[in-house]
Amino acid sequence: MNNACLVGRLTKDPELKYIPVTGTAVATFTLAIDRDYKNKDGEKETDFIPVEAFGKLAEVCSNNLEKGRLIAVQGSIRVETSEKDGEKKTYTKVHINKMNFLDSKKQTSNKEPSYKAIYDDPDIPF
Repeated sequence: MNNACLVGRLTKDPELKYIPVTGTAVATFTLAIDRDYKNKDGEKETDFIPVEAFGKLAEVCSNNLEKGRLIAVQGSIRVETSEKDGEKKTYTKVHINKMNFLDSKKQTSNKEPSYKAIYDDPDIPF
């Protein structure tokens, strides 16, 4: 069974392209995902996972996702190889078929915490 479920933040806005022959939309982006443990220096390491979506889901991703957005995706791992000048390269990415928003656009674009307004309210006596 090839099933991948990931939760992470976009490292940049998705890139939308269309396959020339079929006109199918393809969105590509990268998710930054922190590992569950800390390294010997006490810091968390981050994996950067390439992701692709096709068709309607690709257009939804392109229209609604932006750098920093927290999402969950489900799909399968794809390994592709190519050869150029006798050198073979292997690429691994996640081909998604489901995507869920885990935050709102408003939260991502607003760099200040949402609770700040409570403390700035002059009617609160403390």
